[in-house]
Amino acid sequence: MGLIDDVKTSVAAAGRVAQTSFVFARHAQFFARLVANPAAPENARELRRIFEALGATYIKLGQFIASAPGIFPDAYVTEMQALLDRTSPVEFAELEKILRAELGGDYKQHFRSIEEIPLASASIAQVHAAVLADGQNVVIKIQRPNIEAKMDADLGLMSFAARLLEVMLPETKRVGVTDVIHELGRSMADETDFLAEAKNIADFDKFLASTDERDVVVPQVVKRLSTKRVLTMSRLYGAPLTDLEVVRKYAKNPQAVLEKALSTWFQSLTLAGFFHADVHAGNLMILEDGRIGFLDFGIVGRFSPKVFESLWLLIQGVGEKDYRLIARALIGLDATGGGGEKVDEAKFAAELKSVFEKVNNFGKSVEKAVSRGEEIRIGRRPDALPGSDGPDTSVYLDEADLNAMVLQIAGVARDNGLKIPREFALLIKQFLYFDRYAQILAPGVSVYALGREQQSGGRASKLLPKG
Repeated sequence: MGLIDDVKTSVAAAGRVAQTSFVFARHAQFFARLVANPAAPENARELRRIFEALGATYIKLGQFIASAPGIFPDAYVTEMQALLDRTSPVEFAELEKILRAELGGDYKQHFRSIEEIPLASASIAQVHAAVLADGQNVVIKIQRPNIEAKMDADLGLMSFAARLLEVMLPETKRVGVTDVIHELGRSMADETDFLAEAKNIADFDKFLASTDERDVVVPQVVKRLSTKRVLTMSRLYGAPLTDLEVVRKYAKNPQAVLEKALSTWFQSLTLAGFFHADVHAGNLMILEDGRIGFLDFGIVGRFSPKVFESLWLLIQGVGEKDYRLIARALIGLDATGGGGEKVDEAKFAAELKSVFEKVNNFGKSVEKAVSRGEEIRIGRRPDALPGSDGPDTSVYLDEADLNAMVLQIAGVARDNGLKIPREFALLIKQFLYFDRYAQILAPGVSVYALGREQQSGGRASKLLPKG
């Protein structure tokens, strides 16, 4: 980055601080009300609007709050759900500035066409369909303008505000707001480096090649059209694994699809030392040719031998419903340095049991719905279905619910004096994703039993041809 770029970044950061300070100053009376009565629903609504106005970093913070029942007040958890479902797209003219800066003023010579309406829009980037000059169908992931400068300024202000809040209101230390801001910063730093994401894709592709895996693919990065802020990749066509009807259309055996996806994910964990850390329905697809596609490697997890050992204990404990063993696994992971000596294992196990029973109960409801042929939908249940006067009998798989389960596990651990490493929380979340896929594709099959098979070197499932 040259001097002019440094100056532009500094100006953007200074402008962001001024903008944020102005917004906070304009809402000074609101923040006074917030401190006086934090649980008031109207305060939650106004804070959500402020987060929306301030953009990406604050939207990410709101999404965290939405996924943290039991940590933040219910009114805030409910109100921030709105931030999970929508992010206003940036006008393509603004993104063109990024394309010109990253790929050159003549960037259009590389493309026959670029769709100006995005395929997807998130707080950090947008994805647009395109066709290269040679006719290849691709997608372009384009970072929102000035996102890094805004993020750095926002996180600095958030960190200061969090420390100030913990001084003014010592009881907020239990929530761990400063830890939340720190983790938010780490996560967003990973997600804003598209060259790092391109390397993650290449590493996973190399792992697939090393295991002679031909039934699982990742997008191929177009290196000459990829930079830190622009990522160009081959386009994969398919549907999420939660769409049972399409899975049956593209592959003969839905259970084999599940086993293949899980075994591949597990092998990357054991053989490559890292794992895809965001296998939600949009990032794990059944492709039109029957293969499985892993997408979006913005978040990957890496782990130490200690975390890996505890993972196997957790798998064994969940599979056998041995909550003392689950408790032992989490105690062994204690990141506070205390080693968990003061933890009442029996009490901890009983509290974990109540959380995992919620997971099991939800799983049973999904399995019953699938057996009855009811529709499975992704997202929150709407107030009403468009064009329908009757009741909505569909079962909804809400990512906020899944996040809540992960955070409840971490919350129970924290209440018992433990701190769970970020990598392990990511691992747990991926298992919950796969558990939901199992409920749809292979009711009655235990993901944790499949995990134990992988641990003991069980045979990887082969996809069967359609027909």
